[in-house]
Amino acid sequence: MEEILSDYIDITNTSIVECDQKRGYVYQGEVYFVLPAYGKEEVYQELQHACNFLYQAGVENMVCPVRMSESRYQINKNQRTYVIGKTASDSSLSYPASAHELARFHELGANYPYHLLNLSSYGQWKTLWGNRIDHFEGLIQQWHQERPVGEMHRLWIDTAPYIIGIGENAIQYVQESEQETRHQQKDQATFTFDRFSSHSQRLIWFDQIRYDHPVRDLAEALRYKVMAGRPTEEVTAFFYDYHTRSPLSIFGLRLLYARLLFPVHLLDKYEEVYSNPFDEKSVQETKLLFKRQRNYEHQLHRFFHALGINTKELKIPVLDW
Repeated sequence: MEEILSDYIDITNTSIVECDQKRGYVYQGEVYFVLPAYGKEEVYQELQHACNFLYQAGVENMVCPVRMSESRYQINKNQRTYVIGKTASDSSLSYPASAHELARFHELGANYPYHLLNLSSYGQWKTLWGNRIDHFEGLIQQWHQERPVGEMHRLWIDTAPYIIGIGENAIQYVQESEQETRHQQKDQATFTFDRFSSHSQRLIWFDQIRYDHPVRDLAEALRYKVMAGRPTEEVTAFFYDYHTRSPLSIFGLRLLYARLLFPVHLLDKYEEVYSNPFDEKSVQETKLLFKRQRNYEHQLHRFFHALGINTKELKIPVLDW
């Protein structure tokens, strides 16, 4: 990493810091990081404009991509591609961990005057989720052919029909929700995170930024809390802390429910363990995940009831578990 940075800053005059489990190099009042590249050059151009907008709006803990030349952000080194990011070294702000802070972040993003074309998932959930389920089915089919077979194979193969089923239910639900007409201005796209979580993080990394409906982040915050076994009261409080500052429309409530239905946490875990099915630690983690999923499903069954939302009165369809 020093070799990459040395072409851009005087690496001999830096000090090393750790931020969010990443190594940074402090130089002339700023902290530099070397991060794996994941997109086209156009992605980083969009991200730089978005980061500058957020920074000027008071979000000072942004890690922004650094342009290396007139038209390039990415650096090729040892057959890998990297991007340099930087932030202010004296940033004392933290990641938007509270519901109130998250709502404020979404409000800022909604005022951004441009569309983040290369980072947008807005209106595309049905297609993207269908692709994830198809990919999962393909990997499971490969496991059907593998030998030898271990406990991990059996756990996922036995659970696959359930995962596919609830995934298809979520896709159908979001498809029907797209016809909902009770929406509002706050249902427009805004800056969101790839996978928002409300646990401790100091910086906002440019490779986390997406452009989507704001309930994307709210759903992931609630999902994390439910899967972690947090009390229903804490889950409800987070929702209403957000909802009080940024009220959800009926359309927004339906998208929130759809996203909670979609088993992205299970699909993420499967892709994590797929390449190493005989790791005993991963086997135990999978068992615990499936055990927690039963509680998650129970909480989702009574989701609107716990929030005090009358689905019949508001004509919000819910899944018949």
